[in-house]
Amino acid sequence: MRLPTAVAALLCSVSPLAAQEFTGGELGFEYNQSFDDSDVDGTSYFAGAEMAINREFSFGVDLADIDGADVSTQATFHGIYHLSDAASVGAFYSYKDEDAATYGIEGGIEIWGGDVSGYVGRISVDDESAFIIGFDSSNPIADSNFSLFSDFDLVSDDEVAITTNEIGVEYNIPQGADIYALYGQASAFADGGSGSTDYFGVGARIRFGAERGTTFEAR
Repeated sequence: MRLPTAVAALLCSVSPLAAQEFTGGELGFEYNQSFDDSDVDGTSYFAGAEMAINREFSFGVDLADIDGADVSTQATFHGIYHLSDAASVGAFYSYKDEDAATYGIEGGIEIWGGDVSGYVGRISVDDESAFIIGFDSSNPIADSNFSLFSDFDLVSDDEVAITTNEIGVEYNIPQGADIYALYGQASAFADGGSGSTDYFGVGARIRFGAERGTTFEAR
């Protein structure tokens, strides 16, 4: 399923709700290229929407259409409780196919002009389960349309641990899209040794709605 089909499915999923309950959404893509041949190469398309039930509760849906070594569509569902205008917590469930699912809790806060969020949970693939945790942050550069961001993710079981670290810079076009570039490293650690792959990425996203985007992203 390519991005236009994913967007249509996303809009259909929220259309039964009243229009005034829609709070925000986003559309975008990201292209990654490793410095050697690896599974991180490819283009990822994504779309998201969030609907408010009332001032405290909302739910969100994210779709990611990944075109790389593996082509599949992943859907993430969020149930969100807003502690305040600046802080939110929630639970998520992500479904890729009948043999792969991710679930857990998440939270985020706006602080010092930027934002920090994180999650913790489990991933199940082919009857195997692993622990997952991740953090990300975005901080604006004063008196500019630029911001710096970072992202860390860990997947770990009894035999192997896999981490992904990313840092990057994003530019907000006034009244337009956000464009960004990043540098990342994917690493694997096991009793038999370790290895890593470095890569770079570029992407763009359009955030829209009253809240300019969604509270949480795909997991």
